[in-house]
Amino acid sequence: MIYILLATYNGEKYFSEQIESLLSQTYQDWKLWIHDDGSKDNTVQIIRNYANQYSEKIVFLDDTISCGGAKENFSYLLNNIDKDFDYIMFCDQDDVWLPNRIELFLNEVKIQEKNNPNLPLVIFSDLIVVDDKLNVISNSMVKHQKLNPNIANSFELLKCQNVITGCAMLLNKKAFEVSTPISKNVLMHDWWIALIVSKLGKNIYLDEKTILYRQHSNNVVGSKKVSLLTILKKVFSMNIFTNYKDLKPMLLECDYKLNFFKFIICKIVVITIRMFNK
Repeated sequence: MIYILLATYNGEKYFSEQIESLLSQTYQDWKLWIHDDGSKDNTVQIIRNYANQYSEKIVFLDDTISCGGAKENFSYLLNNIDKDFDYIMFCDQDDVWLPNRIELFLNEVKIQEKNNPNLPLVIFSDLIVVDDKLNVISNSMVKHQKLNPNIANSFELLKCQNVITGCAMLLNKKAFEVSTPISKNVLMHDWWIALIVSKLGKNIYLDEKTILYRQHSNNVVGSKKVSLLTILKKVFSMNIFTNYKDLKPMLLECDYKLNFFKFIICKIVVITIRMFNK
């Protein structure tokens, strides 16, 4: 059984498209868990309608708890689902899953588990970047942002550049067990899970595009085209000190003490890798 976790906030405009893309998956042994973070629009009523119509597949944690952000909302879901699952996937409220997404991920994780039955595993893929009307902006988010998925199993590099997007990941139960509960010091739930699994298990890149990743004005986290100049400006700006201060508490949760000099070196290495990533 696959549990899909969906955190919502003011998502009425695109929510139904995402749900319909889940209902159209070629693999159907899944359950969708939804929690809303205090939406002011009609999101909650739309969720209730779907939960009533598909009660065997959709669980709505219908309460008045406001978590205060995407990371906190996904953490709330991770803490409040039952444990009758084999795998977990995360889902954004405004994307569209391609029809064979779950099937592709499930096939890959089962292959990996045959060789490593007790290993924490994360499977992640590329995405197609689209605008609010689903027109293609880029056929590859990896290329769009000059990311290198090969650093996903290097804790030393992953700590400075997350290359695993939450909505594009699947984790097995072992990965769930070693990465939860998620501390308040963590910057984002997906980055934290990827870091822990890079130390204790394996992050596997599936070279497939499995989601239409929608970009619009209300995105909390998005995909912007990245140039070399953009990367250099980010690293050698005053923001580098803020990045360091924000990152340090999360890495302490991993029993890793980060000093500023190491952080700068890591950033330079990551920049170099991104420069040569086509």
